[in-house]
Amino acid sequence: MVVFISGECGDSCFYCPVSEGRFGKDRAYANEFPVKDLMDYVYESYRMKAVGAGITGGDPLLHLDRVVELIGILKSEFGRSYHVHLYTTGRYATSDALRELERSGLDEIRFHPVKESYLEAVERALRTSMDVGLEVPAIPGKEEWLRGLVQWAKNKGVKFVNINELEITERNAGNLAPLGFNISHGLAGAKGSFETSLRVLQEFSEAEISLHYCSSVYKDVVETRTRFLRTVRTSAKPYEEYTGEGTVVRALVRTKEDLLDYGEKREEMYSVSPSIVEELMKKGLADEVWLVEELPYGQKVSETLVFRRGK
Repeated sequence: MVVFISGECGDSCFYCPVSEGRFGKDRAYANEFPVKDLMDYVYESYRMKAVGAGITGGDPLLHLDRVVELIGILKSEFGRSYHVHLYTTGRYATSDALRELERSGLDEIRFHPVKESYLEAVERALRTSMDVGLEVPAIPGKEEWLRGLVQWAKNKGVKFVNINELEITERNAGNLAPLGFNISHGLAGAKGSFETSLRVLQEFSEAEISLHYCSSVYKDVVETRTRFLRTVRTSAKPYEEYTGEGTVVRALVRTKEDLLDYGEKREEMYSVSPSIVEELMKKGLADEVWLVEELPYGQKVSETLVFRRGK
């Protein structure tokens, strides 16, 4: 489960991919659902049968009390094996903050040290029982910085370094385009980012540190689709079908007949399985039929009229 605890952050990275609706705003989400109460995270975790949570933002440590309380709730509800990791720049990762996170049961902390001074927070975290890693973007033209960071992590005993492909999004494109960054593939992958990552990965292929690369395509297609599929497989209603992309498909039927044996009534129409639409039309039980495709959190992907009596 993705825990977006708040969009607030003390750093304003020019490449930050967080959307306009979340960037710099104290808004919380469980996956794609807006959250009003910490228990909403518990409900969403049950809904998708999550085995863990990643707490992100913004910088979650700006709301340390909220984070610590949530970790306690998740661990209490789902047990110690429920894995929780957290992302932070390190700006607010003081010794006291790290002790609070450790006591709460945080399993893993991932640093995005946008300033060299933030590496001190990584060293402090290494003195705790939490797994410590780095997660940074591969910025074309910053290969020496990335290489030096991996070497530093290796020397300090950091458990892993995750290198992410630089993503170009609707919000950060205005910052990246003047610097010459353009999309080279997929929906967001910046030209040159993969090549930068590959050279660093090859250089440290024999090093005693775990290195991982995550492409924008993998994040958008695989991670998101997997989360959608996990959600719909556990929460779809009996009359709802789902696609390989994790979207929900159902039929909306307008009729004067009672179709509660086939589904449920939503306002003036019945929601039923698309597989029985042909049968309903043959029996004269449908006056109008729409096929609707939605994401697991309700956003409509498409709506198509497939039958209207008299036409």
